[in-house]
Amino acid sequence: MAAMEPNWPSVGLLMTKNVEIDIICCRIQYFYQRKGTQSMAKMLSLITTIPFGLLMIACIAYWQTPITHPTATGIYPFSYAVYAAGMLLSWWFNRSRIFFMLLIIALAQFTLSELAATMIGAVVYTRNIYPIIALLLPINIGVFFLLKERGIFNGWGLTRFGFILLQSVYIAVAVITNDDLLLHLFQKEVLGQTLPMPTPLPQPSVLAYCGLAVFLLLQQMRQQTYLGSACGAALTATLIGLHIKAEPVVIPAFFSVAGIILIIAVIQDSYSMAYLDELTGLPARRALKEDLLKLSGDYTIAMVDIDFFKKFNDTYGHDTGDDVLRLVASVLKTVTGGGKAFRYGGEEFTILFPKTNVAEALPHLDHLRASIEKCPYAYKKKSENRTKKQAAKQLFVTISIGVAERSEKYRQPNEVIKAADKALYRAKKKGRNCVSK
Repeated sequence: MAAMEPNWPSVGLLMTKNVEIDIICCRIQYFYQRKGTQSMAKMLSLITTIPFGLLMIACIAYWQTPITHPTATGIYPFSYAVYAAGMLLSWWFNRSRIFFMLLIIALAQFTLSELAATMIGAVVYTRNIYPIIALLLPINIGVFFLLKERGIFNGWGLTRFGFILLQSVYIAVAVITNDDLLLHLFQKEVLGQTLPMPTPLPQPSVLAYCGLAVFLLLQQMRQQTYLGSACGAALTATLIGLHIKAEPVVIPAFFSVAGIILIIAVIQDSYSMAYLDELTGLPARRALKEDLLKLSGDYTIAMVDIDFFKKFNDTYGHDTGDDVLRLVASVLKTVTGGGKAFRYGGEEFTILFPKTNVAEALPHLDHLRASIEKCPYAYKKKSENRTKKQAAKQLFVTISIGVAERSEKYRQPNEVIKAADKALYRAKKKGRNCVSK
């Protein structure tokens, strides 16, 4: 891939209005991906995800359904079934963080239940256990969110079980002995007695929930993940349950919603690994194969390749090469004309145009080519001297595109792809940075 030095005066004379707009959008989008800008868009995306949608449905159902409804008592066995199913699923898909979050939520629900109070038999149990769980629950969710996936039934997993066991021992000693020194932390009025609190949660718990919520929001604004979104929604669900603690079934109801949300995160994450390319975020080759099976009638397939990409990698390094792949992918995502971009492999991409012939797809492909040609990548050479600021060098890349359509000669999708590959080869022979059919 050739690295072209910018020549803004001449480029400005040659660019069309649409291409200029694409360049601006490309720069904004890529800067947003790398630096975490466009935070408002991130926030809107966060609150419209499946976990928060499910939480909203649960809140509406709670407000509309009487707590005395006969089916309400069935929430207890249902909630524990949810936790068990979620832990089994997270173990199967090696999602240790979600496994331990579900375990913590299940233990928190049990310790707050009347059954646990009856088993302990201490008069002070009910009064003391609530502030303890209200503080430790968000802290544990935050801790297990930060930990890496290291397995469950191994050495790393045993340390996590040990961490939970130590907390259980501490809680047992603090509650049964009613020791003020051990219990003071959970009920301490950190913000002062004069500050009115709109919730029965103790102040340390409120601070823990608020701190973790802000942290998760910042994490999602920087890099949105399924687990981050699920943790935010699950955290909110447990907060609602603890806030409306007076009604017996509220805690198991909203805690089980948190469990379902975490189960959805396991499914979403597994789907992402199977169907999305981790580096670029585009649908991967498996997704392309499934979409090809759905095709009927006319369609067009374009094969896209970054010019001189191996040479670029050798010159600037693989990390810079990965950044350029992300940059190109961010532009390909904006393809118009009903097209959909996929990561085919290496520096190759595929664009699928259902119900479209070549003549209709060509303007949209040339539009993409021109946009990528003028979209710069800011390269900074790594220096051992960290105090010395390195000036960013603008690098430009180009793509070649081969395109073919379904016809009497090419009836099957794999035949159309081969024809597009041949057209891509012709584009390379023509000098690259062009579209060939």
